[in-house]
Amino acid sequence: MAMNVNNTNKYVFLIIVLLFLSCKEKQKISNNIEEENTYQIISLLLSEFRESMVLRPGFPPPPGEDTYEFTTKDSLRSYKYFYKQTIRKKTIAFWPQIYALGKKHKGEELQTIKKCTNDKTLINLFLESEKNSKIDINKVANSKKDSLIYYTEKHKKMLRGGFDEIDMLLSFSDITFNKDYTKALLVVGRSFGKLNGASILIFLEKKYYHWEIKCYLFPNK
Repeated sequence: MAMNVNNTNKYVFLIIVLLFLSCKEKQKISNNIEEENTYQIISLLLSEFRESMVLRPGFPPPPGEDTYEFTTKDSLRSYKYFYKQTIRKKTIAFWPQIYALGKKHKGEELQTIKKCTNDKTLINLFLESEKNSKIDINKVANSKKDSLIYYTEKHKKMLRGGFDEIDMLLSFSDITFNKDYTKALLVVGRSFGKLNGASILIFLEKKYYHWEIKCYLFPNK
């Protein structure tokens, strides 16, 4: 009888261990899926914001007289400048932390969020999320081979906030995903100078294994 009890206890213990390991493995898989999608989105937004850094070719006001006619030479000069600026390697800084927005701030932007999506479950998850994590720039896709760096205390102490050395500064809030990882919501900070920046609310959807920006709004706008 004692032997049967001992065997039963062993089986119960074994089942508990297996359940624990199974839960741990599921959590690991879930974390990997979230990380993979997080860096897919960050990489997409880096590419989008990089493209917007360079203004499309345009022409200045006529020099001197209103009757001035722009020539092919003017066009070539404008497009040549645009091309050089486009291919020039940029220095793009990242805020080191993927940060959690304060609940008060999220609440203030609720109306803006509802302009982007009416998915109540996603909105509630976004409002409740308080995750913080370190961003790993080595996991960000960098097709243009730009210089990706962290924004540090050294930059903060510089006269122009480090913008003598960097072309753009990006910061990312924690990204809220729905259960199936087909929808995402976040706020991105984008700056081109110490007094030249803005926060942007972005809603994305994943279709055919690729993330697409569906809504792009400046909070309180």
